[in-house]
Amino acid sequence: MGTKITYKSLGHDPNEDYRWVTKSLKKEGKVANSEKELKKFLKDPKNHIIQIGKKDLYAVNKLKLKNKMFLLPEGNPVTYYYSIAYDILNQIEEAKMLLLDSLEKNQSKYKWHPAVAFSFVFKVGANAIIFSFLALEAFMNQCLPDYAKIEFDGKLVDKNIIQKYSSFETKFKTIIPQVTKKDFLTEHPRKAEVIVKIKKLRDELTHLKEMRKDGFVAYEDIYNQILNVDLKKIVNTVKFYINYHSPKTIQNYRRNKKTTQQENQKKLKVISQTFGEDENGKYLKYYYEDI
Repeated sequence: MGTKITYKSLGHDPNEDYRWVTKSLKKEGKVANSEKELKKFLKDPKNHIIQIGKKDLYAVNKLKLKNKMFLLPEGNPVTYYYSIAYDILNQIEEAKMLLLDSLEKNQSKYKWHPAVAFSFVFKVGANAIIFSFLALEAFMNQCLPDYAKIEFDGKLVDKNIIQKYSSFETKFKTIIPQVTKKDFLTEHPRKAEVIVKIKKLRDELTHLKEMRKDGFVAYEDIYNQILNVDLKKIVNTVKFYINYHSPKTIQNYRRNKKTTQQENQKKLKVISQTFGEDENGKYLKYYYEDI
């Protein structure tokens, strides 16, 4: 399991990279009148840019953790977001198994309480959906060119206007096909439907509304969707969409069989659990045994 973290070159057209970075430096009062002067700027450790190869320019983050300063190439957040959705996907079968087992009551093997087991399913499902969407949206914004205007609502505007005012549906159906010259909706209509569903589920989770039935239950519909949605299809469709437009952006590592077997041998089985309350409040205690 795992996703390779990649780094994104500034700009989208290799011939425009130097021009784009020159404009950025100019805003800071650092004017480069030639490529030679620009290269001098790039060698200055005070600048947040490094050059790899002839035209590949990458941003460098100056980061701080507990007064410890360090430099790190700016990782592509698309791969950060996707890695969360992909890595947690491995837990969904286990979560559903524990939930079904908890419903057996006295015959339950693992002795999880149904409410705790359901919360596990909800956590995995919600994270897979939300972070799949975040990866998708971040990638679509990256597709917008830094150096050119885009037609939006009958006007030519820059990417900042698109990112601020355009809806996800408009970007997905109109703007991205326009700037990438690729028609995902026509070539892959079923996968396009999955992406629309991801957006809908993400909205329902992050803008959760009380939809009461009979004046009582409010969240039954979204809970049932989380229980029954095909998370693997969602995560894989996002990967397909991203790599369709930008090949090899999303690359996943594979575990070898030996490592998987070793990890399985180390897993713990819950044999019982007890509820209690002390001065710190209520608690749930688990008892494990080695498998």
